[in-house]
Amino acid sequence: MALSTFKNLTVEQYDAVSATDTHLLILAGPGSGKTHVITERILYLFANDLIPEPYGLLAVTFTNAAANEMRSRLRAKGFTQWDRIWMGTFHGFGHYLLRCYGSDVGVREDFEIIERDDQIALCQQVIQTGGLGNIDPNNLLRTLEDLKRRGVYPNQDDVPIAFGLRTLYTLYQQTLTDRNLLDYGDLVTLTLKLLRESALPKRLFTTCFRYVLVDEFQDTDIQQLDLTHLLAEAAAAGSLMVADDDQSIYRFRGANRANVYEIEARLGSRRIILGANFRSDQVIVEAAQAVISCEENRHPKQTSAISNRRGHIYRADFADPIAEGDQVGAWIYGLKEQQAIDDWGQTAVITRARWRAEQVLNALSNRSIPWFDRARLKFQDSWETSLGLAVLFLAVEPNSSDGLHRVMTAVEDGGLSFVMRDDDALDTARRIRHQILENLTIDPTPANASEIIEIAGIEDIIRKFSWSAADIRRLTTNLNAMITDVRQEADTLSLDLLQVVNRLAGYGAVQVMSGHGSKGKEFDYVFMVGLEDDVLPSYRTHNDPESINEERRIFYVSLTRAKKAAYLTYANQRETRFGRMRRSPSRFLEHIPAELFDALP
Repeated sequence: MALSTFKNLTVEQYDAVSATDTHLLILAGPGSGKTHVITERILYLFANDLIPEPYGLLAVTFTNAAANEMRSRLRAKGFTQWDRIWMGTFHGFGHYLLRCYGSDVGVREDFEIIERDDQIALCQQVIQTGGLGNIDPNNLLRTLEDLKRRGVYPNQDDVPIAFGLRTLYTLYQQTLTDRNLLDYGDLVTLTLKLLRESALPKRLFTTCFRYVLVDEFQDTDIQQLDLTHLLAEAAAAGSLMVADDDQSIYRFRGANRANVYEIEARLGSRRIILGANFRSDQVIVEAAQAVISCEENRHPKQTSAISNRRGHIYRADFADPIAEGDQVGAWIYGLKEQQAIDDWGQTAVITRARWRAEQVLNALSNRSIPWFDRARLKFQDSWETSLGLAVLFLAVEPNSSDGLHRVMTAVEDGGLSFVMRDDDALDTARRIRHQILENLTIDPTPANASEIIEIAGIEDIIRKFSWSAADIRRLTTNLNAMITDVRQEADTLSLDLLQVVNRLAGYGAVQVMSGHGSKGKEFDYVFMVGLEDDVLPSYRTHNDPESINEERRIFYVSLTRAKKAAYLTYANQRETRFGRMRRSPSRFLEHIPAELFDALP
């Protein structure tokens, strides 16, 4: 593999790619090309024979989609040594080890993973069995999940757990054991226990990885921190932890942003900051930096825009949400009319609370501007749903190059060519198109979406891609949820198959989402609406400094989704259950210097 692969890196990026004699902590700001850096580092390590046989590399991501994207990028660069890499999520790694050695910690290797709905039903059952019927099963499940993130189980007498909770927890765990089930919390906790206590897997898996890479480390919980430390400390050459504590917004899921600096201290890592933003224009980067710099006790990191365009940021207040919605609708309509965008999907409406976007959505509907609320989706974005949507598009236009390209892109991003033993993504896409052309005898309508997916053979691909029956069920369930969403969206809005597929794929409609849901996405134009001080930050956080800091980070993440322009809007008055009341603008707006704002268009 030629070293010319590593051209076009900044000095900091090349340092992160080529430093091989130590542990590294990479602090990667928004749009700084962190996935590119991780990919190039893997290529560099193998190109320079820095991982000798029989050793390998462990790369951990937080979602399967991120792992698939990384595989796709590696494959596009000609990487072939897949038997030398284990790449996937923390849960996937735990699943793999427990399948092989679970009996060492009391787990049958043919276990299954319990689904979320079944977990809630089980919690309801143990509440009734325990005679505590006034407890919400969802609250009980959240409590149990939190305990497992901290490695706490009911049989640990040295850990203080209330008697009633310990009783329910014991019943929950015993039922899982009786049914040969694990939940997702077990996958990490029991893997950590396995590697600490069982001699053979400890020897195998703490010595076989020459390098350990973990992405999005700011989203790790305590157990994931300890598992990473165990594996990385034993790595013969080093590790790479990639994080941005400024984008740590998942505390409610157990994420602990302090883990970023804890792992740095434990491993004695060298710190590299990727501060170049390749996504956003200058004024957006400057405004975001001004906001996040106001967080107390923050580790300082400067970011700067690579773009030579200034960009735009606007601030606007309105008498009430109706006036706000009307004007935002007018602005978005104007962008299309002035040809600033060629697709509605290049714009996003982001809000902390979904109800605060209602008037904007009414205004969009009144102007016949299509919009799509991604929170409505029953399915999770993943390779199988991306492929499913691409196949449905191809079924409408089977001879179009655009349709073939969409399928090829989904195959490539999902890393499916390797699974299907094809030379490249184009081969797989052509075979899928051939199956559609040869066998599709029904009209390509939303009502026939399930039959089209069957003809394309996606469920067969899922079976080849999956490592267990539970994995097959999970992916198939998600695919079926996508099909249900296709039908429901089509029925509700009277859309044909092409229209509904584009909408679900993020084309042809203004994208509506929360600040949490916006992470990892980017748009030319972002409208952050409802920026009042009881919405962002939420009124529930006003007396908690750490919660206020996290709200600030949600603001920061939302703002940094914008590439060309950001519109920051709020209402001076709003109807409440106590009548019309005056609202104050979000305190985070005051962090942005006045000179950065442009005159309203």
